Amino acid sequence: MKILIIEDDTRQALNLQDLLINFGYKASFFTDPRKGLSAFEEEDFDLVLLDLKMPGIDGMTFLKNALLLKPETRIVILTAFGTIENAVEAMKKGAFDFLEKPVDIDKLKKTITLAYNANQLSGMAGFSAPRAENAGEQFKTTGKAMEKIQNLINRVAALTTTVLIQGETGTGKELVARAIHGISPRKNKPFIAVNCANLQGNLLESELFGHEKGAFTGAEARKLGKFELASGGTLFLDEVAEIPLELQAKLLRAIQESEIERLGGTKPVKIDVRIVSATNRDLVSMVEKDLFRKDLYYRLNVFPLVLPPLRKRIEDIPPLALKIISEIASVSGLPAPELSSEAIEWLKHQQWHGNIRELKNVLERASILDEDGLISLADLQQVAPQMNQQIIQTQKTSANFAEVSTSAENNFDFNDTLADNEKTLLCQALEKNQGNVVLAARELNIPRRTFYDKLKKLAIDPARFRTQ
Repeated sequence: MKILIIEDDTRQALNLQDLLINFGYKASFFTDPRKGLSAFEEEDFDLVLLDLKMPGIDGMTFLKNALLLKPETRIVILTAFGTIENAVEAMKKGAFDFLEKPVDIDKLKKTITLAYNANQLSGMAGFSAPRAENAGEQFKTTGKAMEKIQNLINRVAALTTTVLIQGETGTGKELVARAIHGISPRKNKPFIAVNCANLQGNLLESELFGHEKGAFTGAEARKLGKFELASGGTLFLDEVAEIPLELQAKLLRAIQESEIERLGGTKPVKIDVRIVSATNRDLVSMVEKDLFRKDLYYRLNVFPLVLPPLRKRIEDIPPLALKIISEIASVSGLPAPELSSEAIEWLKHQQWHGNIRELKNVLERASILDEDGLISLADLQQVAPQMNQQIIQTQKTSANFAEVSTSAENNFDFNDTLADNEKTLLCQALEKNQGNVVLAARELNIPRRTFYDKLKKLAIDPARFRTQ
């Protein structure tokens, strides 16, 4: 990862450079922002650490010019005490994040990791960076399914219509959201993403709507929420199905009235954001079960986009695989290995339940172990043996199930057996966590609302696992 530091204090710049080099990154710095901007234009940097107060041109001017030149670059603002409001303003204008001086090492590491992951996402899955001049080529695809999605993106991007992106995990829902933003009239304003499954209750409400000082324990200062930070741009609500019912009403009002109220606030705040949301769950079914508000569903689903799973876009797998391998090689600085024809055929015949994300993981492991510049069928089978086992196991299960179904001596319901196994797992997790549903769901890596659905379906009462 290549990082550019723009900091007029030579000592601070040197300290940051040494720190980043020790982390294993390539880092260079400029104390003159004009020279730094010239270097930024001539070279490709993955991340910029930018001071706000500098002679010559200030940080805001640098930010504006840099994002006009390369809008996909992640720029992190370095701010001293007393200029946090300016840093927030910079985020509204497209900065990725801000760090307070003196820079906390752990926060710096975390921010760099987040920026790296964001860079990886925006370059994967057949999407190019969201530049206006290549808006018609967001997908590198030969498949009709994704060609149709690209056409829909091109049509809806120019509007302010809310978009609901649906698809399995790993199909690239956030990438579609970024593509919509990247070719929209809002492309020079912030794109803010929120994973609604990561936070619940007051934390999610505060994340979305912000809070006033003293709104709750630990709220030591006013905090702007994502709605305000995304002003003029796009707010992406990932895993929107996980928003609690009690918070859905507030979200609906924000969309309908174009205004929010911070936690602990007394005055409404006007907002101007475009909402794009995504889910891998069946919202229609959730509406029928009163787990998701019908009125909110219709507000979010004005323009639906359904992404096909990778196993239904077989023609896209070879070019995707080659693109992913090329990107992995670019990051590592090594030549990209080739894929044998047998390896490509093997890739095309997998189920890819994790979709593009799973494909990338397999190819990354194979690229790391590659020694001869050619990824063969044997190499893929070595790094992903569970896939071969899954195929065998699926065949065995299908054969056994057919045998059981035709045998009069084995009279049992296969679905009941699956439910019993699931019930056992849920009960074990609840028992281990003394009936705490949140901890049990986390242990099984299941969204809390999904966990509740399963408890209701299987008639499991978590209270019986609580110690008296």
